[in-house]
Amino acid sequence: MSFLNPFLLFGAGAVVIPIVIHLLNKRKFQPVVWAAMRFIKASLQQNQRRMQIEDLLLLLLRCLLLLLLALALARPAMRSSSNKVLGQSKVTAVLLLDNSASMGMSDGVQTRFDKARKAAEQAIDSLPAGSAAAVFLASDVAQAVISEPTHDLNLARKVVREAQLSDRSSDIYPGIERALETLRNRLAIRKEIYLFTDGQANGWRQMADVQKILKKAGQAGSAEEVQAHVVLISDREERNLGVSALSVVTGLTPANRPLRFEVQVTNHGKHEARDIRVALSVDGEPPSDEVNIPSLPPASTRGVSVFARFRTEGFHTVTARIPEDRLRGDDQRVLAVRAIREVRALLVDGNPAGEPRETETFFLRHALQPVAAADVENYFIKSTIIPAAEFFEARLDDYDVVLLANVPEFPEATVVAVENYLRRGGGLIIFPGSKINAGFYNTVLFKQHQILPASLGEPRGDAGQEDKFFGLQTKNYDHPIAALWNDPGVGTLGSVRFYRAFELVPAVESATTNAPPPGAKAAKAGKGKTPEVPEAKEVGAARIVLRFADGAPAIVERPWGLGRVVLFSSSASTAWNDLPVRPAFLPLMHRTLGSVLNRQDENLNVRVGQGFARRMGGEFLGREAVVVAPSTGKQPVRESRKIELVGGAPLLQFEGTDRGGAYDVSVKDPATTLRFAAQPDPAESSLEELTEEDVKSLGTVAHVLRWSPNLSLREAFEKDRLGAEFWLPLLLLVLACAAGEMYLAQRFSRSK
Repeated sequence: MSFLNPFLLFGAGAVVIPIVIHLLNKRKFQPVVWAAMRFIKASLQQNQRRMQIEDLLLLLLRCLLLLLLALALARPAMRSSSNKVLGQSKVTAVLLLDNSASMGMSDGVQTRFDKARKAAEQAIDSLPAGSAAAVFLASDVAQAVISEPTHDLNLARKVVREAQLSDRSSDIYPGIERALETLRNRLAIRKEIYLFTDGQANGWRQMADVQKILKKAGQAGSAEEVQAHVVLISDREERNLGVSALSVVTGLTPANRPLRFEVQVTNHGKHEARDIRVALSVDGEPPSDEVNIPSLPPASTRGVSVFARFRTEGFHTVTARIPEDRLRGDDQRVLAVRAIREVRALLVDGNPAGEPRETETFFLRHALQPVAAADVENYFIKSTIIPAAEFFEARLDDYDVVLLANVPEFPEATVVAVENYLRRGGGLIIFPGSKINAGFYNTVLFKQHQILPASLGEPRGDAGQEDKFFGLQTKNYDHPIAALWNDPGVGTLGSVRFYRAFELVPAVESATTNAPPPGAKAAKAGKGKTPEVPEAKEVGAARIVLRFADGAPAIVERPWGLGRVVLFSSSASTAWNDLPVRPAFLPLMHRTLGSVLNRQDENLNVRVGQGFARRMGGEFLGREAVVVAPSTGKQPVRESRKIELVGGAPLLQFEGTDRGGAYDVSVKDPATTLRFAAQPDPAESSLEELTEEDVKSLGTVAHVLRWSPNLSLREAFEKDRLGAEFWLPLLLLVLACAAGEMYLAQRFSRSK
């Protein structure tokens, strides 16, 4: 026996009130000599015993009435009772409806999510009268539909029927945690959690933590004492293909030129897939290119190259598709791209004298403009070469990117100009050489202005001894610039020879830094210490783009303001290495250039569920932006967001990226449009489910059911539910005592 409102038991102390009143009503009489008193005295003596019994009886009824009322208000209950007369106790429940992308798997008639909604309605129907329920959509986050338990179960049924599937990834733990928080300190004898999910293994990667909190919450006497029900809704599926990745291979995205894209298709099934048609389209138009994958073994991924062309500059979407199967959500992937009209590059040469091939910018210019001399003028990359002595006179805002090649040093005013240039979104690429002043680069550019992503250590190697060289890493390229060479079909960086290079000591080694190749030694950073650099809000963390074979950094980059800085460890000429004459130099420079130019556009493609943010011009501050999201219905989903000042800059933010696909953004006055895309987690395509051992283990802390069309969840839940409250019988006794007291008081007060 326990009480749901134990503090109201103090109300039982009210039983002293009738006793006090009874005692106060005992009057003290003053003897008065009167002849007729002997008749009254005789009468009182005759009826005194009867009156005392009547008064005591009324006193007991009044005390019992108050005691029973206090007990009824305290809501006594027995958790182990299954009394059929009193019925089942009211339940406070939380329904968790898994709406992650994997719930979109269909059996040809309905999806797992459709089945989950029907199962959730059955769970609501099983709740005893007077129960309350909250509803959450559970994916990698718990989204409240009804955040607080409501007694309006019709409303709960309505929101369950209207719940929408998302393209988010799955993680069961946040939903369970939120459900327990909702039930904590609730005044109910029965607290229950209902989880409707497909049992995909990816969503249960925190299985140990889920079991731990459910075990703690389910213990008798705990603050929650919650009963968990898990309904597994899945049909064993053995076939599924998905587009797992889509990227631009060329790095740069000029308009009116053929661009190469890579599409990766993964076979998540258990059987070989044949004749997979991969189509690429731009802005929802008919496919611009198609390719066929003859065969794809199970549990394998194949990358194919397809081509497209943007007719105009500006924002576009590229969609890769494969034929639809039972999980439609992963049969296409959308990429948002901004097409550019031209790129203006300023090449600053630190060694302009001598033969053209001996200058620092000779190979750079040819890599940036790999066309015949007659076609240079019409090429989309426009390059301007100036000697280092004229750098201080250059108008940096006239260029999209500045490349410094073996530039010794430059005045403080030019350093400040470079800072402002980066702050506004310019790009800076730096190649060292024999003429640079390492002290200037380390003291002024690295420590004082924090422009460089790394400091320059001691040079290693000897450029005069070509028989002694060191190479680059040959695998495990993690940075987007170098990721192209993960495909052996595009060539290799392993053949490049370096004779001399500076040791680079990154300012910050972030969690996403490219790890050393397996078996490689960690690079020595100067004296083994990471340089201490004061934090600056507009300075991003340094990332290693490429390493040498021994693990030492070869290229390091960092965001700076709205721009980006890339630092190479060796020269842009053949004085210190042979990279400029290798085939890999051209794609490496174009991808580096693309990374620098796309600094502001790098968040055009976000993971589903990840917020989108973009800095806007000052003229947009306070304006309303209309975002049109992908929709499976006939009507597009429109939402508006105000462009607000964040961190000193106008910022457009949008968090509702629950659906994969293209999002169109428009702003009036001045009229501006842009596009971004949300891409689902490829892990949601996996067909791996909980093993029987996992289900058995989960059954120790929860009531686990496998859904089937013939299963009556209502009966299963009612059979599993125990516990009853006893306040209603007590309240009936209170009413009986009150009626009896009124009747007896009236009867006893009649004249005798």
